[in-house]
Amino acid sequence: MLPQTHGLAFVAPGGAEYRLLVGIPSVPAPAAGFPVLIVVDGDALFPTALSAARLQGGRPEVTGVGPAVILGIGYPGAAPFDAERRRRDLLPADGGADRFLDLIEGGILAQVERFAPIDRARLSLAGHSFGGLFSLYALFARPGLFRSYVAGSPSIWWEERAILKTRERFLRLPVAANAPRLLIAVGGDEQNGDERRDPQRAARLRMARMLDNAAEMAGALTASGRVACEHVVFAGENHISVLPAMLSRAVAFTLGEDIGQRGTP
Repeated sequence: MLPQTHGLAFVAPGGAEYRLLVGIPSVPAPAAGFPVLIVVDGDALFPTALSAARLQGGRPEVTGVGPAVILGIGYPGAAPFDAERRRRDLLPADGGADRFLDLIEGGILAQVERFAPIDRARLSLAGHSFGGLFSLYALFARPGLFRSYVAGSPSIWWEERAILKTRERFLRLPVAANAPRLLIAVGGDEQNGDERRDPQRAARLRMARMLDNAAEMAGALTASGRVACEHVVFAGENHISVLPAMLSRAVAFTLGEDIGQRGTP
């Protein structure tokens, strides 16, 4: 376990078990509490997100990033990704994503507050792949729950782009006084595969249209005027190698917005 971190066992109503990984700053909390960056698939993403937050937070005059709680939500077991559990929690099918959002808001954050005061007005959510789709769903279904959302390599292709129907319902809601903030990040090599080496994978990548779907989503949301959207393509990165770059940008995007003008090296 890394310094100033806690590993917590958490049991949801109904008996589902989770592993919470919590990184706590070593400095006193602000009067309103620490901002919180929540990363799903925490077993895989938490160490990188925490390292990025601590590195950037060590030079706030350069990065604009201040102290924050980093919360990774994972599952028991040794695998970095639990395929079955993450599908159940992160996808909108059968109400799974809504139940997971309820659990985060109503139970998991209360567990974190046992270790550090948190500012519930400064919550951010980040996820990758199905987790990126989950971030989009959270934005559209619960636009006031988080202040900032990060959709890393979002699986917009899922169920024939069913997320677009959820987006349309969101766009019909009254305009919020403060537009939610969204970062969509994707690797530049996520849509093109090697036809000769693995034709089946190449076909899947073409079907998923990761770059095209991400660009279309960012364009539509920006044009709507309802979301402050940033769209980043990391050249040369694939669906997995993009993770460190995405998480580093996620930290800057979610935790650096209120610090003020950035300094010089």
